[in-house]
Amino acid sequence: MTALFSLPIHNRAGIYRHSFGLLGLLLIGFTPIALQAAPASGEFVANKRCELFQSKNKQTNPDDWQSNIGERYPVAEILGNSANPDWLRVRTNANSSPLRWIKGDCGQYNAAATAPAESIATAQPTANVEPAQTSLTSESAAVKSENPQERGTPEKRQGNVCQIEDNYDSNVLALSWQSTFCELYGSRKPECRALSQNSDAPQWQHFSLHGLWPNRQQCGTRYGFCSSVKQQPSDFCDYPEVTLNASVQKNLEEVMPSARYGSCLERHEWWKHGTCRNQDPNDYFFLATQLTQEVNASAWVQQFIHERIGKKVTQQELNQSFDASFGQGAHTKVTLDCAKGLLSEIRINLPQVINNYDSLPSLLAKAPKAKKTNCPATLFIDNPN
Repeated sequence: MTALFSLPIHNRAGIYRHSFGLLGLLLIGFTPIALQAAPASGEFVANKRCELFQSKNKQTNPDDWQSNIGERYPVAEILGNSANPDWLRVRTNANSSPLRWIKGDCGQYNAAATAPAESIATAQPTANVEPAQTSLTSESAAVKSENPQERGTPEKRQGNVCQIEDNYDSNVLALSWQSTFCELYGSRKPECRALSQNSDAPQWQHFSLHGLWPNRQQCGTRYGFCSSVKQQPSDFCDYPEVTLNASVQKNLEEVMPSARYGSCLERHEWWKHGTCRNQDPNDYFFLATQLTQEVNASAWVQQFIHERIGKKVTQQELNQSFDASFGQGAHTKVTLDCAKGLLSEIRINLPQVINNYDSLPSLLAKAPKAKKTNCPATLFIDNPN
């Protein structure tokens, strides 16, 4: 220090500038390190519907892909704290840019877990699907290609088991709340654009049919595609057409806006789910629409839900009202799905055998218990948008 201050003032100023310049470079050099993504492994289990970004900075999301609640995503990179990352780059089955960024608060990161290859999650693009079923296993977007190396492998055998007709052990009736769907996921879909012109449209007042899903315990939502169609196309309207009787088509259009306005959800529901339980799409959609209409005609919807559109409601109140309509303890057979505090979908567990004229209370009494909801204690019944 003595040597430094013995220098002329102009020389000392130069040294100070040099020293602070080095310090500045060091600080600048250290700052981005915390912002750089680090290679990682393990899995990320989503507990809410979140966007899967190609670029988190630009917020680009080709095909509007969303995470599925309960899905397991293999992790490639993390950004932020290694135990609780701010962002994770996960592997999906998206056709465009399968590596996608998801916010850390959209689920739970487990660095020690190793996700098997066949469990890579199939997130859903909102341009093509409605909110997805909660499941701890993934939906398989494609069947593994037939080649000698794959024949006989566990993965191949599992794929075959999950695509055999009449091999299901339960069913799920998935019903969407149209207002939430249009607000959060489907603003570009033709049914949402059409319904937005009429806030009094009946579709805003009841639940919409998402699908009737035969499930197999070891396959979860991967159980599907039990006919000649073995994978999901990029657009639902690229599926083969589904020919329905006039009466079935009319009833379907009343409870499934997508079928009425031409975004082809009914094709996906038939070719993926319906073919696993029915030979005739008319039988499948007759049953699905009948069950949906029974829910919508109940006091639970006509009174409790209607009176609370645009209002907050507690889960306890909602469950008590559901039990009053469908039997004591019936709410334990239903999974509520929420997004951003809004009721998005209900998934009603049903037994394996469903006859056309079985009442919903009798079916719920025989159904398996439902998985835990992701909804907050108090949620919001969204109003038309």
